[in-house]
Amino acid sequence: MSLRSGRGRFVAGVALAAALVGLVFVIRASAEQRSWAGADGTVQERLKSGKSASVRVEFSLPDGSRQVRVLSENGPKREPGERVTVRYDLADGQVVDAALADNDQAFWVTGGILGFLVLGGISVNLIAWAPRRRSDA
Repeated sequence: MSLRSGRGRFVAGVALAAALVGLVFVIRASAEQRSWAGADGTVQERLKSGKSASVRVEFSLPDGSRQVRVLSENGPKREPGERVTVRYDLADGQVVDAALADNDQAFWVTGGILGFLVLGGISVNLIAWAPRRRSDA
């Protein structure tokens, strides 16, 4: 299968579209999480499972109620007793999602990889759709 064949052009276009959709999704999710309310919390314990780590964090809501959540730890290592900032999303007075405020490394890494794929996809599509050179024969 040649890159300039009909099938090659189709595959190049689909790959570019998939990378663009993924990049938009990552940017949208990151922006949405940044818009959540924030609260100071305290790490109660650090949980380790294989290569991944989580922390159990207690934080207060504006109504005074206390919440305890297990949150993914993608940023710096947190120890029990350490103060952290928690972002949370409320729906009908209940916390529906929460994350550590400094947990943006996953978004940056994923966004960087997808951005690189988008640039590669644009390059491949330029090659695939460029007019063929005519021979001087």
